[in-house]
Amino acid sequence: MKKLAIIIPAYKARFLQETLDSIAKQNSHEFTVYIGDDASPYPLKTIVDHYKNKFDIIYHRFEQNMGKKDLPGHWERCISLSEEELIWLFSDDDLMPFDGVARIIQAAQKHSEGKYIFRFPLEVVDEHGKLKYKNPPFKTNLTSGYEFLLDKLSGKISSAACEYVFSRAVWEQTGFIKFPLAWCTDDATWAKFADFTGGIISLPGNPVSWRNAEGENISNSTHFNKEKIRATILFIEWIGINYHSHLNERKFKKAIKRYIYKFLQHSLKNDFSLHDLLRLCNALRKLTLNVSLQVLVHHVWKKL
Repeated sequence: MKKLAIIIPAYKARFLQETLDSIAKQNSHEFTVYIGDDASPYPLKTIVDHYKNKFDIIYHRFEQNMGKKDLPGHWERCISLSEEELIWLFSDDDLMPFDGVARIIQAAQKHSEGKYIFRFPLEVVDEHGKLKYKNPPFKTNLTSGYEFLLDKLSGKISSAACEYVFSRAVWEQTGFIKFPLAWCTDDATWAKFADFTGGIISLPGNPVSWRNAEGENISNSTHFNKEKIRATILFIEWIGINYHSHLNERKFKKAIKRYIYKFLQHSLKNDFSLHDLLRLCNALRKLTLNVSLQVLVHHVWKKL
């Protein structure tokens, strides 16, 4: 058995060939790819069949679509297709660096305890593969869950599932944190994994490319704003439970304020009702009253 399972919960066909091309170019083939077709209406198997002689790849079609109602649940059933020690939860439209697998295997050999989470550098590309954004270089070789969360909340980094690799033991013992649409699910999960393992281990070098294409990603759509708000409220509540000892820190308050402002202005594109704003600020109030009042006053004034 290979050491690494590359798990692709697949639905879209538009960029799947490019994704599989990037896997075929790996300078180490110590992996098996598992394609979990989420009852897609597109001919995914036809695309996958072209790669059967290029690397180890297993295709499985699920007859019931799960991603629309429980995306983390679909991730879980795709992972369950595999048995390998390491799991790289990838996507049907993202791109790997040519040496990605080799760097994972090398890092795993240095950490024989069996419980770890690795993180690649990340860049964001558009539908044409053109660079839109690149995360800053890693500051340390090991990042705690709280430090990761601060960086994400404050806007210092973007984060996507494809940049993380974790051991099966971590996933089996902690699982994914589930929010609607999987919105905020990955951020909460990586922080939880980091706390469980002692920190996220950096894999410096060539970045993973996360594709953020117009019309292909819920981040760019306002059609799911109600679900995004509900998920963000649950995420705020989760932070309050798991990082209660940090809530009075000035840097935390500054980070959560910036996160909420960005969420309202960019993720929702200011398309929310006063009722939605009150619900969000009520959840935020339990973390920090001052920030909740600042957000409420600022955005009520903008609505008026």
